[in-house]
Amino acid sequence: MKTGTFFVRVWRTLSIAGLLFALFNSYISYPGEVAVRFDDLGTPIQYVQRETLFYIAVAIFLINNTLIRAVGKLFLRVPSNSVPVPNQALWAKNRSQLNEIVMNWFSALQAAINTILGLALMVISFLNRSDRGLQAVDYAWLMPMSAFILISVLVALPIRMAMKPAAEYEG
Repeated sequence: MKTGTFFVRVWRTLSIAGLLFALFNSYISYPGEVAVRFDDLGTPIQYVQRETLFYIAVAIFLINNTLIRAVGKLFLRVPSNSVPVPNQALWAKNRSQLNEIVMNWFSALQAAINTILGLALMVISFLNRSDRGLQAVDYAWLMPMSAFILISVLVALPIRMAMKPAAEYEG
């Protein structure tokens, strides 16, 4: 197994475990109405029912982990001459490597969404605990970090597809 494949599989597995932990841990700690939006002073201005937030997160988790996986599996069935990649003839000769790269990318996309959702649930949980004096601005890192994770994953595939297959470097 290649290092990239190992990293993506471990990240995906840990992101699923982390999201499930955050989901159930935050559900237990949420009050009946969960503050999800705050004004500039840190005062809650919008609330959502605990069950609603829980079921939305579960729906995102299920859709993410089934739909993206299904699309990834469908990619394997696309004929080599129909795959829209640069250097199509070169990648057609190395279809197994192309399949591995694309499946890793779909797994990384799943892991990114799971990671971001888990972090968001954790932050909402922290902000709704009465035993903490933290403000919403204490978690301003969540949005830039989420954007960084998503952009990194989304940009990785086009960059990798612009490169030659590894077999072409060896020979």
